[in-house]
Amino acid sequence: MLPLLFPFIVDTVIAPPVDFTDLFVNEWGVVVFTSEGTTIAGAPDENGNLYYGRQVFGELLVDAPVVWIHGAFFEDATLTVKAVQGSLTALFPNPDATLNNANDRPIVASWNISAPPPLPRRERPEPVIPPDTPFGWAMSFWRDVPSLDLFSAESGEYMANFLYYEAGISYWESLDGMFDARVLAGHYAPDGLLITAGNEPRVERIQLIPLPDGSGIPAEMAGLLSDDEVCDIICDWAGGNLKSEEITALWQTWEPFFKTLSIDDEYALDRRGSDEQWILFPLPWDVVEEISTIHLEVHDSVERNITYNRLFLGLVRLY
Repeated sequence: MLPLLFPFIVDTVIAPPVDFTDLFVNEWGVVVFTSEGTTIAGAPDENGNLYYGRQVFGELLVDAPVVWIHGAFFEDATLTVKAVQGSLTALFPNPDATLNNANDRPIVASWNISAPPPLPRRERPEPVIPPDTPFGWAMSFWRDVPSLDLFSAESGEYMANFLYYEAGISYWESLDGMFDARVLAGHYAPDGLLITAGNEPRVERIQLIPLPDGSGIPAEMAGLLSDDEVCDIICDWAGGNLKSEEITALWQTWEPFFKTLSIDDEYALDRRGSDEQWILFPLPWDVVEEISTIHLEVHDSVERNITYNRLFLGLVRLY
């Protein structure tokens, strides 16, 4: 046994304790604010388009966050997603159960899942993706996250290593009088990222609330940011609780949005032009909970700690 263990001994000075019970449910999403609607989006489609309500009282489409589960293996559990406002309109993979509202639209969806230990040398199966899935192009980024592989607890069929849901909000209570992009973003966060669209998007910091001395971004923090620096900042917004691969997947999913300079609908409000600017900023926890809730219940007798790490970013265009 010693020859097999020796490489691990010399590689680790003090081996950390192995946790066989705790679970972590991580997710992120982007809330796009416009003058005529608000969208919570996991990803734009393959053409960089965002589809959301274009009329003040129209239904708002909500592409909700990507969800990963990390930690201990389990044989039988239920993950439940609830739309606090509106209803669920699309779910991936297909849920095992839904609860509908008076209009016969689902407002709650649940998946019965298992996450067994992987078999030796078993390659990760490919999830079955419907051909009309608009966010299918981004799934390769999400699959790169080292998370638990999820199987159906009933059939044993492979599902994916992430879950995804979409919803629609008939009416979103906007902030009265907050039509200025900086004011709206500053209502939620003291600082953010200023992103200028183009063939190569330019990203820099922006101070939404002045520092105590009345100044903005300190000189040493000014200047254009690299992709790695952008991911570091977003990681800080998440409190360091999301995996670096999840933050990377977020930026890989959304950076193309700022590279797209035209879309099919020339009258759409989400059309990007060269040098168009957007502000990206973190949303507080209470706002996240007003959008949707998630709950994981493991059906065994093990005493577990389940931690939920939820990062929603706001995105608003400077007019």
